[in-house]
Amino acid sequence: MKGPAVTLVVSTISLVGCAGPVEVLFKNPIVVDHLDGNYQQLASCTYEHLARQQGQVSMTDLREQSTIRISLIKASETGWELSFVNEEGGRQTRLEVTPPSFPSEHVLALARACAA
Repeated sequence: MKGPAVTLVVSTISLVGCAGPVEVLFKNPIVVDHLDGNYQQLASCTYEHLARQQGQVSMTDLREQSTIRISLIKASETGWELSFVNEEGGRQTRLEVTPPSFPSEHVLALARACAA
């Protein structure tokens, strides 16, 4: 009876070790949309609207990655991160969120409105 239980525990530990640290699983961005327009212009427009409405947002320009990240800051921790990634030579923008927190649909609608 102990043999199968030990095998199950060892197998589970091995699988967890293969997946890597749990934090890494929550740092992979999820693509939520593709927008027409330049990533810098769309991020700037979205940031301006969010800054007026929420006030606690920051914008980080990661030029070497052709990405601009907008984050909601709550008491020294990031509430959510929304990334605007350059695609097709500036003609299109990939919109990504980084788990575990997601922006509201209102925030995503603002980004989409900037592309309209």
